Amino acid sequence: MQNHLQEYHFYHCIKEEFQNATTSNQQCYIATNFCGNNYLYCNYSTLTYCLLDGNIIVALISSALIGYMVYNAISEIINEHLTPSLDAIKQKFEISDVMAGVTIIAFGNGAGDVITALVAASYPGGLDYNIGATNGANFFLCSVGVYLIVKSSKGPIKLEPTALWRNVGFQVISIFVIMFFGVVGEISVFSAIMLFVLYLLLIALVYVQEKNKALNSKRKIPSVDHKEQGQQYDLALAQTFDEQLLIYLWDMKSDIELAQKPKKWGQTLNRINYLTGPAKVKMLARKLQTAVKMTVDIIQTDKKKWSTLSLWQKIETIFFFPLFTALKYTLPPCKADLFDKTHTIIFPIPGIPFMISVLFSFPPWWAYFFGLMFAFLLSLVLNATIPFQKTPPSYFFYLQLVSAFGSLIWIYFVSGLFLDFLQFWQLITKLNKTYLGFSLIAIVNVLPDCITLVALAEQGYALMALQGIYFGQLFTNLIGFSFAFLKQTIIHGPIKFELFSVDNIENNSFKLMVILGSLATLLFTLILAIRSHYILNKFTSEVLTSIYLIFFLIASITTIYHAFKV
Repeated sequence: MQNHLQEYHFYHCIKEEFQNATTSNQQCYIATNFCGNNYLYCNYSTLTYCLLDGNIIVALISSALIGYMVYNAISEIINEHLTPSLDAIKQKFEISDVMAGVTIIAFGNGAGDVITALVAASYPGGLDYNIGATNGANFFLCSVGVYLIVKSSKGPIKLEPTALWRNVGFQVISIFVIMFFGVVGEISVFSAIMLFVLYLLLIALVYVQEKNKALNSKRKIPSVDHKEQGQQYDLALAQTFDEQLLIYLWDMKSDIELAQKPKKWGQTLNRINYLTGPAKVKMLARKLQTAVKMTVDIIQTDKKKWSTLSLWQKIETIFFFPLFTALKYTLPPCKADLFDKTHTIIFPIPGIPFMISVLFSFPPWWAYFFGLMFAFLLSLVLNATIPFQKTPPSYFFYLQLVSAFGSLIWIYFVSGLFLDFLQFWQLITKLNKTYLGFSLIAIVNVLPDCITLVALAEQGYALMALQGIYFGQLFTNLIGFSFAFLKQTIIHGPIKFELFSVDNIENNSFKLMVILGSLATLLFTLILAIRSHYILNKFTSEVLTSIYLIFFLIASITTIYHAFKV
């Protein structure tokens, strides 16, 4: 048997090798021994040729379900964990809306894209994925995304000329810089740093513009009557006192758990210590009765919610329940109104081993041993320092920072699963990697952003939604490329990027098409905005969307033709 397998040592993980294999054992041997380096977490080739006996249809359906799960996971992580944590940072440091848009909010919108780019850079052909994904996301949002925002807004959007030229201008500059790297023929450490510096220049420009705007607005503020100002201050102070009183009363209600006990006594355990004999038994019985009633009420509420769901929503709920449960208990709560002490105490025990697994690529057992020791110690500290069940502690902001960090680790993990899925599809279909990045990766990353931005436009914040598009994509184009290839160039040296070479003209031509399509959308945005006196209307957005749809159709037909031609 060993001699029989040794003759397969020269095989590679490509479609033709599996097609030419004479037995299923041979296919399994190739998948196990030659495809491992093509995947980060899940070797779909082994799943297909070892567990499913080469059944491609079942494998593609299974991998598509995993891809769908990953898309929903990224949406859940960003919307329910990362964005609230980033908003807490904004409130903590009192960052202005525009500065937050170019830093905190841009990071929230572009986190999925940036981390996907960082993960994709580690794969064979990662540059192709990143060119397609970053420019594809930019192309989609600046055309289809703009159309959806205009359609959802309550009327035409009046653009601020300075902001439009700044945002679109920096995007155009970033595209020309990437094309310049293609002329040079490689991406080096200096290239990656250059993109990062360009984004710092954008932040500096926004800061200066905001500072000048604030100074100009101060000059226009009329004088304020000091008596009226004092009354307003007293009113604000009273409102603050009322809010603090409500919080205090809510804490007391949570603490005594609806039991009727003298307010002068302390916490529940201290009150029980004052009681003896039958009184203590009655107190404990009342507490148990209250806990049972609350549990029954929660179950009844969940039953009512379940009965209102459609059949598809029920299937989705069951399908995603394991993933969302794992997500919930590996991250601390990040919303003050949903804080729960029990959840906070539990999260370190599964959360820290998960973070160790992702950050250190499943290290030896002793790393988990020390990680669990730290997790149990942290749980004890949290239990001792959180006084109330439903009220966040004084250091809740730091728990939100941990939630943001854990969210990034989760995005890194699910992005790796998604790229493993794309690697398998590329192996089976031989579709162009730039096209897969332009279509699947880009659309999966930007759809959650689109939903959020459209919701903002429906609420009357269409201009803020447009700012989110441009700042988010600038963050992706500059920081995504910078971080993705800084690591690769430091470890492996300069990366070849011969964009205008005729040796690989078929692949390079598609990269150029994606880059130039994205550039054309930005230039048309400026031209149409100038012609309409900086009013973004339905006609402008329809023109931009038409450009994207025509390009997508041509790109799809061309890619499928080259993939399946004999």
